[in-house]
Amino acid sequence: MDSLQEKNLDRLKKTARTLPERPGVYLYAGKNGRIIYVGKAVNLKRRVSQYFTGSGAVGEKTALLVSQIRSLRTIETVSEFDALLLEAKLIRRYLPRYNVISRDDKSPVYIVLTMDHLLPAVILCRKSSLPDPVPRGRRVFGPFQSSRVARMLLRTIRRSIPYCTEKQRNGTPCFYTHLGLCDPCPSVIAALPQSPERSRLVRRYRRNISAIASILSGRHAAVRRSLERTMNRLSDTRRFEEAADIHRQLTSLYELIGHRFDPSLYTTNDSLAPMERSHEGDDLRRHLLPYLPDLQPLRRVECVDIATIGGADTTGSLVVLIDGIPDHSWYRRFRMKNGLATDDTKRIAEVVTRRFAHPEWPFPDLLVIDGGKGQVDAARTALREKGIMTVPVIGLAKRREEIICMTGDQYRNVILPLSSPALHLLERIRDEAHRFARVYHHFLRRQHIPRAAH
Repeated sequence: MDSLQEKNLDRLKKTARTLPERPGVYLYAGKNGRIIYVGKAVNLKRRVSQYFTGSGAVGEKTALLVSQIRSLRTIETVSEFDALLLEAKLIRRYLPRYNVISRDDKSPVYIVLTMDHLLPAVILCRKSSLPDPVPRGRRVFGPFQSSRVARMLLRTIRRSIPYCTEKQRNGTPCFYTHLGLCDPCPSVIAALPQSPERSRLVRRYRRNISAIASILSGRHAAVRRSLERTMNRLSDTRRFEEAADIHRQLTSLYELIGHRFDPSLYTTNDSLAPMERSHEGDDLRRHLLPYLPDLQPLRRVECVDIATIGGADTTGSLVVLIDGIPDHSWYRRFRMKNGLATDDTKRIAEVVTRRFAHPEWPFPDLLVIDGGKGQVDAARTALREKGIMTVPVIGLAKRREEIICMTGDQYRNVILPLSSPALHLLERIRDEAHRFARVYHHFLRRQHIPRAAH
């Protein structure tokens, strides 16, 4: 490396050290000012610095790229998801040479929405298969540098906005309809005779696809506001199950557009997860301190849930997060000993009593109960009867994902924004406890084991 290249590399290193630790896109330019590479980053400072750490730290292709870089600039974004979309737009605009090389000559991937069809499809295609010109009415998004990232992106979007992937439309609902990932199903719509109901379903399905187009265009705020209005309207009219479905869609949307989303992390490893999980715990403690002033840093959080069908083989579960990460070695299952009919509060009390019958187990910094005031009261009573007064207890009620906690001598309902990292932590541990309880419950039902205590 000559002295001029060394000076240029030193300058780039210094520039990289000044970058923000924020998500965004970085652009490398060659000697003529032409953009030669565009990339996205969860943390601009960390990611860009990796390019200039020495020839032994990068591969042959990256070393070749670095030797051609003369300047760099970055664009901060609100989230990793926005960085992903911006990266695709900039690659399409500049056609950088080294983005093509980095894909080993594979054609980049595009997402296509066939809005020119009555019931549009959502498809992936490579550039080599993309019609030229693109038919009028079709929406094309990309390129995405990996089909794996594009597929994962669509899977995540689908949890928020259902759509169909089946090619055959013969009047039978597709498999994904039963999972809530296709609603309404175009196969069912296509077989209906012309009627106001069919027209309504067509409009509803096209709205879903339009919402996907808005998300891929970066206009996710409009989609979020629309879903929130729908959820609140359903809750106000006491249609709680439908409101809960919309809430699940919103939660998935926040995961997609919020700070936790990064396809490269989700498809390779979660090495950054501990830092994100710590942020969730800090946020939860901050929200709870006004109501639980003695609350300590939330290193160990436990959650109790109950699973039953028709009162048979009722089971309880205890799951544990350590620094926000599931610790399976502390998971416990409880098979109800007393056959307590359908009284969830007594079941909660039994599980809490049996859990705290083990003084050798560390106490949690926070105990989360899946349920409302009655369940929380049952847990607190069980703790008092064991002489335990230092374990804080909260509930997570499903209707509006309300936190139930005791402050002074009365219960308070705390509602957090759906985008809150604190709420993400609570929902995650609650859902994990529910999953763990039901797995054991279904095992017992398959085995037809009598409900005697063990």
